[in-house]
Amino acid sequence: MNKKNFSILLTLAIIFVLTFISLSLLFQGYTEKYAIAEAEKLVQDSLLTHRAIHKYINTVSRPEIYRLKKEGFLYDDYFSPKTMSFTYTARGIKDFLNKERKKVGLTEIYFKLASSNPRNEINRADKQESELLKQMNNDEVENYKEIIEDKKGNHFLYIAIPTNPIKKGCLKCHGEPLDAPKEMVELYPESSGYHEEIGDIRALISIRIPLEQHMKDGRKISTTFILITFLALLFIYLLIWYFIYRINQQQLVILDKNKELEHLSTHDPLTGLPNRRYFEDYAKDKIAQGQRKNEKVAFLYIDLDGFKTINDDVSHQAGDLVLKTIAERFMGFVRQNELISRIGGDEFCMVVYGYNNITELEKIAERLIAKCTKTIITSGMEVSVGMSIGIAVYPDNGKTYNELISVADDTMYKVKKNKKGSYEFFK
Repeated sequence: MNKKNFSILLTLAIIFVLTFISLSLLFQGYTEKYAIAEAEKLVQDSLLTHRAIHKYINTVSRPEIYRLKKEGFLYDDYFSPKTMSFTYTARGIKDFLNKERKKVGLTEIYFKLASSNPRNEINRADKQESELLKQMNNDEVENYKEIIEDKKGNHFLYIAIPTNPIKKGCLKCHGEPLDAPKEMVELYPESSGYHEEIGDIRALISIRIPLEQHMKDGRKISTTFILITFLALLFIYLLIWYFIYRINQQQLVILDKNKELEHLSTHDPLTGLPNRRYFEDYAKDKIAQGQRKNEKVAFLYIDLDGFKTINDDVSHQAGDLVLKTIAERFMGFVRQNELISRIGGDEFCMVVYGYNNITELEKIAERLIAKCTKTIITSGMEVSVGMSIGIAVYPDNGKTYNELISVADDTMYKVKKNKKGSYEFFK
């Protein structure tokens, strides 16, 4: 896979991972919000129940007690918290409710009507509740809410709200003891629940709702969403990866075809050697380098001796095999700054850049003749070819490509005419 496509996939992977992490954190945050929202629903339900009980006591139970007193069925000083105390009744109902919740496997809901001046010590405000009552009476706090944790590590939503301020009618029971029903005073000491003033907030309702079950339900929802998100992002990423992979494969095929076409345009299809066009560009570049750096460039024009006989007397296939074998030997022979090309037919040309002296060129020519004209087995018979080489040197024998290759070619023909199987420098 190319660098561009790899970079795209890597960038997408990072984006998808960051997206997944962000969504996971979002869903986890939603879990806590969900738990709190569900707990607040319970709080609201509990408060509505509390108000309903309060309203029932005030509008049904107490009027009924007063009627019975008025009609003589009850004496005037009759007072029983079981029938006339809203707090007593509310607490009793909440106790029964928690027992029923426990039977069906639900956690209990903590409920308390807390007062710094309670009738019953069970309603005595603790340190935090006393401070909250003081703040509520000073208008510093209206409603209080926080997440608390017990010693076992369980989390709860704790909410505290004030009761309605004392009104004139409330002073009958919460004002001076002399004004209160006789039995109430006998039941509760003079220091309990009296001496309140109009406008005082004498109590707060505190409710503590367990969050663990709601958190558990929220985590299930969150985990489901996270899993769905992961699978969705993974599917999208794999889909993109697949399309990029297919595009990359097609690009590789195109590149291979382009390389193949480029190779065919610059190399001989039979021998695999560079063709005349490629050789010309390479040789011109070496001549330009030689001119800039004051280096010499040699052209070795090569012609195979006896090749036509193999082509005519044996077969063209045998001739092709000879050319391929010679080309393989050439490719194993050339070094850096050297290039051998098939010019045409059985003619080849070698360019040598930056050689040290004439002796080096002589050794190259001798090795070419010695190593590249060994016996070749083709069509079940042994054949061999000779090699005539004409050598021209830049800048001594010419300064352009056309001049040098022409001089080397002419010199090669002189060798073939006078002494086949050898080499000669232009004179």
